[in-house]
Amino acid sequence: MKKNKTRKIAIVVDELTRLGGAEKVLKTLLSDYPDATVFTSYSDSKFVKKEFPKVKVKNSFIQYIPFSKQFNRELLLLHPLAYRSFSFIGYDLVISISAGFGKFIKPWFGTKHILYCLTPPRFLWLKDSRSTKKSKKFSYKIYSLFMGTFLEKIWQNWDRKAARKATKVVTISETVRERAQEVYGVDSEVIYPPVDVEKIKLNEDNDSREKWFLYHGRLERYKGVHLAIAACAMTHTPLKISGVGNELDELQQMVLDYNAKGLVKFLGRLEDEEVYDLMYKCKGLIFPVKDEDFGIVPVEANAAGAPVIAFKSGGSKETVSEDHPKSGIFF
Repeated sequence: MKKNKTRKIAIVVDELTRLGGAEKVLKTLLSDYPDATVFTSYSDSKFVKKEFPKVKVKNSFIQYIPFSKQFNRELLLLHPLAYRSFSFIGYDLVISISAGFGKFIKPWFGTKHILYCLTPPRFLWLKDSRSTKKSKKFSYKIYSLFMGTFLEKIWQNWDRKAARKATKVVTISETVRERAQEVYGVDSEVIYPPVDVEKIKLNEDNDSREKWFLYHGRLERYKGVHLAIAACAMTHTPLKISGVGNELDELQQMVLDYNAKGLVKFLGRLEDEEVYDLMYKCKGLIFPVKDEDFGIVPVEANAAGAPVIAFKSGGSKETVSEDHPKSGIFF
């Protein structure tokens, strides 16, 4: 009897440069499909070697453009072409994990495509998430030239068509399911992203908690870090900020403007174990993201026993409940 051929699977991600929610989803998928090939627009070799040492990663032509790492945002508009250039001949299944243009792939005839939609691209669809008006960064100024014009409509149409071509769409929360229905006109199934709470130590003794708050996540304007800084600076409340991102310089200047140096501390990029230790000790976690897609961080904080102060919108409303005071409160 002829043996069944092993399925050949590809996993597509928007980029592979730092550890976040999408990368944790990727790790979970790779635990189920260890022989899968990962396709991405570009990657950081040191990061891949550390976090995905045994994984076969294929980069697009963007990886080989001089200074692509330094100008990753300026090259973002090339990403759709980069993903369209990949060949999936011989693959039985392609799974794209996308909050951007990873969904723009062109699977071979008969190849199934499952889109795990983290969110429709924020800079295209979520107007309130944009940083162009307040940011001095060159990349944002480029985007501002076509936002609100017919060019933006063209990009939105391309993005909508890419999502609709997927064999099946899966979303990470009810928030994103509704968002995908509104902007793409597609029905989707919700599968929440993985959160490994078993490895997080629980602290139920509130008296042992220290008198400072924690923000953990990427340092981007849409994450609302500036709200946490302003609130803590104005109330003279100590705040520790864990994470890195494109807004670091502007946020550090904001701390100086508030004369809050020493009160607000930037800890940089930390390992998971270090973050969980902070969650074990802090008075609470501030999660100031408006319209968050899901929000793994509040779940991790609750697993450590830390209550959450969250912006009342988006995925936060699916994980934080004021009916359970230990979970947190909204603002």
